[in-house]
Amino acid sequence: MGIRLGLTTVLAVAVLAAEGRRRRSVVGRVADAASHVVDVNAVVDSVDVDAIAERIDINSLIDRVDLDEVIARIDLNAVLDEVDFDEVLSRVDIDALIGRMDVNALLDQVDPNALLDRVDPDRLLDRVDPNRLLDRVDPNRLLDRVHPDDLLDRVDPNRLLDRVDPDQLLDRVDPDRLLDRVDPNRLLERVDTNQLVAYTDLNAAVDQIDIDRVMDRVDVTAVIERAGVPEIIRDSTGQVAGSVLDVARRQVVAIDKVIMRLSARVVRLDLSKLKLGPPLLVARESATTTSGRGIVTGHYAGPLSRLLAFGLDAALVFFLFTMFSTLVLFLGNRIFGWEGNLSPQQTLVGFLLLLLWALIYSVGSLVIASRTVGKAVVGLRIVSRDGGPLKARQAVIRVFVTPIALITLIFSYIGLFIGRERRSLTDVVARTAVVYDWGDRSAEMPAPLTQWIARQGLDPSDPSIGMGGVSSPTAEQ
Repeated sequence: MGIRLGLTTVLAVAVLAAEGRRRRSVVGRVADAASHVVDVNAVVDSVDVDAIAERIDINSLIDRVDLDEVIARIDLNAVLDEVDFDEVLSRVDIDALIGRMDVNALLDQVDPNALLDRVDPDRLLDRVDPNRLLDRVDPNRLLDRVHPDDLLDRVDPNRLLDRVDPDQLLDRVDPDRLLDRVDPNRLLERVDTNQLVAYTDLNAAVDQIDIDRVMDRVDVTAVIERAGVPEIIRDSTGQVAGSVLDVARRQVVAIDKVIMRLSARVVRLDLSKLKLGPPLLVARESATTTSGRGIVTGHYAGPLSRLLAFGLDAALVFFLFTMFSTLVLFLGNRIFGWEGNLSPQQTLVGFLLLLLWALIYSVGSLVIASRTVGKAVVGLRIVSRDGGPLKARQAVIRVFVTPIALITLIFSYIGLFIGRERRSLTDVVARTAVVYDWGDRSAEMPAPLTQWIARQGLDPSDPSIGMGGVSSPTAEQ
């Protein structure tokens, strides 16, 4: 009964409103009188509502009706009190009604805010069985016909949120799917994080987080790279290794300086005539670090540092050749059945190959880097006599003269102890010099030795101030 009464009232008012504004006041009075005189239930029982709905073009009717004015004239609360929504839902084919209705056109004609202002949602919800309503409505089909953006444009979201229970809404929403569609950065820009933290129980929030799942979604490698951890570790490791190596190098430099000073005094040389290094590499003024260590970059290298560099190179050449030979003999034994004992001819060939490998190693290293691996570890570099870059021709000459210098050991390397430029036979023939060079760091000698030399330099009559590693303006360069 309620459904027929409601539909009859709405249709009557809609038809009368379509006749024109001049008759609206009369229609209102007639409708009020009719509602008290006519037995509405009997009229509604005799009306076939479904037949009427099928004969009416809902879209055309909506286009001709000023729904805002209709709503303004109707006491919706009184109408709702008279309507039995359960019976309405049981008699109406909701899907067919939605299929015949242009929902967008309906939304264009209705002011949702005005409608919400006139309707008491609590009373409406009290009379509607939501489960039965949802059972009869195909939500997917409804969403297909309604554009959510158009609906949101006409609705005040804040007012809607005031009427909605957020907890109940969140219980029905899939958070993962929601987060996939939301831009977190834009969301965070609009949120007052301080206020959010103040209202949030952080302990409870942390308890709800699945740390393992979070870590599975985090690209740890990308995080580490963006934090610069590899560069920090690499720089820290390099600094530690460089510091340890520099400590050993400083001790070697100190021993070099002491050896050169003692040998010069033994043969009674005029120490003021000894040069610190090639003219292009050594400055005239004294130089020290903030730690009080004397800077010896570009100074002639002493005998101990050169001996250590030569020993490291010899060990590396022999080790690499031994490893390669062992591999060749192993493969030869497996593939060709070579026996372990070598003939004298094979031994001679192996020795010649060792010399060839040493030649290739030395020439290649000097041409490419002006130093071998052993010299790089000790902190030495080979330059031209004036301090310029080493030329390839000089590198080849130096390597080929080295065997002769080793045979005539005493005469070839005596210049390291008593020579003005501390040059050996190989340096003289190739017109080269060996200097201290620690790469991107300054070559240094210990602070105590630097201070002692500085104290010696306070006496102008002391001729040794020109060779200790801290030069004076009067020292010969």
